[in-house]
Amino acid sequence: MAAPAAWVAHGFALLHGEDGDGRREAVAAWKQHHVDPEWADFSLTVCSEGCPWPEVLAALQEAPPMGVGARTVIVPAADNLFTRAKELPASIRAILEHPPTDVNLLLVAWTTLPAAPGKALGAKPWTDWAKTGRTLKVGALDPLEIPAFIEQEARRLGLTLQGSAATVLAQRQGGHPGLLKRALEVLDLLAEDRRVTEAMVDQVTFRLADQKAFAWSGAWQKGDAAGALRALRTALEDGDEPLMMLGQARREVDRLLKLAEAEGAGLKGGEVLAALGLSPRQAFLLDGYRSAWTKLGPKGLKALQARLNQCERDLKGMALSRSEAPLLDLTLALCRAWGR
Repeated sequence: MAAPAAWVAHGFALLHGEDGDGRREAVAAWKQHHVDPEWADFSLTVCSEGCPWPEVLAALQEAPPMGVGARTVIVPAADNLFTRAKELPASIRAILEHPPTDVNLLLVAWTTLPAAPGKALGAKPWTDWAKTGRTLKVGALDPLEIPAFIEQEARRLGLTLQGSAATVLAQRQGGHPGLLKRALEVLDLLAEDRRVTEAMVDQVTFRLADQKAFAWSGAWQKGDAAGALRALRTALEDGDEPLMMLGQARREVDRLLKLAEAEGAGLKGGEVLAALGLSPRQAFLLDGYRSAWTKLGPKGLKALQARLNQCERDLKGMALSRSEAPLLDLTLALCRAWGR
């Protein structure tokens, strides 16, 4: 879905929402309008993820190179800047209320920012930004918008949705555009005659979110950092709940703790499997857990558990950054722990 031309034209703009594809397209359109590719190295500043307002202010106050024209500043993960919307520094508030003409600013939040009174976008200057079209939301679709979106994407791919296929797809995937697009792209590969049935939708969407989380955990349990990071990126861009991913990691680390306790108690064979909550058919998993436990030892396992707890605090908003950085860091730590 193309970003509205009126929003793209604003030099100071806000983009928010869970639709990863929509964010990328909107950022690309805005950059194309405001940044000259030949001068991007000199005129474009991309702030760090989760940076505070002082870093944004410093970037805005840098003088543009001679002859380049307006400078451009992009904040790629600005969710933390909206946790206390009414506590803006006076210097920032003045700039946001009266944007200068010699600098551009794009704030990008990965979640949908609420606009209710007292919430992120429910106070000035953000309410004024919304009225003037400076704010663009690319989050989940409203329930009434989902059928039209599915039909539009199906037509784009040349697919015909038969019977209740569209209804089942909407029920399974909800209103996240990224999830709907990817499911239709898989159906595009399956539907050789271009007709999509309810059974095909059921096959493609069954436990899709769990499968992505399994792909993520399966990769880091093999020590495959590149594969784990790709799986994590796909899941987050599709709008999957980060705490669900964290829950799967915690389950695996908890099994390491139970293994340490079982071996310390002298348990053997089936007793160890029972202690870990595994069935006899899952006995092949023990080698991986034993390898990780041997590699980590008590000190390493304690450190990994502490990293899990810190990641959970970050994801629940107890740290400044609400970006994907905590899960990226945890993913690499898990790869190091399980990698052979």
